[in-house]
Amino acid sequence: MAQEESRVPPAVEPMLATPDGGRLVEGPAYAYEFKWDGYRAIMCVAGDGTTVLTSRNGIDFTQRYPELAGVMTDPLDGRAAVLDGEIVALDEHGRPDFELLQHRRLTSRPVSFLAFDILRLGETSLLDRPYDDRRGVLAHLEPTSDLAVITPAYRHTDLAELGLSPSALLGVAADMGLEGLVVKARTSRYYPGRRSPEWLKHPLIRTQEVIIGGWRFGQGRRDGTIGALLLGAHDRTSGDLLYLGDVGTGFTDQALHDLHELLAPLEQPRSPFANDVPRDRARGAHWVRPRMVGEVVYRQFTPRERRLRHTAWRGLRPDRRPEDIFAPVPHQPIG
Repeated sequence: MAQEESRVPPAVEPMLATPDGGRLVEGPAYAYEFKWDGYRAIMCVAGDGTTVLTSRNGIDFTQRYPELAGVMTDPLDGRAAVLDGEIVALDEHGRPDFELLQHRRLTSRPVSFLAFDILRLGETSLLDRPYDDRRGVLAHLEPTSDLAVITPAYRHTDLAELGLSPSALLGVAADMGLEGLVVKARTSRYYPGRRSPEWLKHPLIRTQEVIIGGWRFGQGRRDGTIGALLLGAHDRTSGDLLYLGDVGTGFTDQALHDLHELLAPLEQPRSPFANDVPRDRARGAHWVRPRMVGEVVYRQFTPRERRLRHTAWRGLRPDRRPEDIFAPVPHQPIG
């Protein structure tokens, strides 16, 4: 019996949202969640509370976040479960802060797991149950109140009762400094590993996951350390690693120090990019094996040059694999 209670259920590959092309879908058939600023993760819990955390691409996060071990033991009351959610670090106002998550080892700040879906409870799979039903099951679990696990609110027909519209809720997200909204069909089942139009993401800011292919020394205050990273992503058709531009802002001193240490062992003599890097960008570059994934904020992706413009660094993405990073497509205006 003890062996059965400690058996952790297998992870489920997360369902993904489709970009909505800048058009916020409205109507009572949809529920609205805030888009959180952290690492997507699946939490698998055995009957005795043994917990395994798995990233979106199957990376084991369990040892990285030991404070989340056993946090669902009491709410589950001896039942196994599989939860979908986001690992976040909260600032002093209770808002997710991606930079805090990046540098939590320096601040000793604990993380929280925002559980926004449940995929299994006990021996019962909930994948074929409608979204509304799954959220109802999740709401009855009553996670602990110490911020280790939080079930974030979602809105649907109660928006009108609150005097809000989806557009107004998007304004709330903007005021809170959040990334935007995720719009989910209330009848949607859960499609593991698939990007479904039944879930739509409406961002307030544009972010892009990128592969680091090289770096250049800085000048002035940054003399002797990294001045800019050379960024790439895979072409969606050919699979080639394409140079997409660089990023030289948004770094903390600690981030620059950490990046320098991580990239030094990856140095190689030639550019890893399949296309040409402009001469002024390639001059003095230190090329690296394309093994590390990061994330940038950007304003524009030019369709002809295929360049990211007005970029700022957000941080590394240890939850993502280089082979899964693809170049963006031109967007409609955000709003």
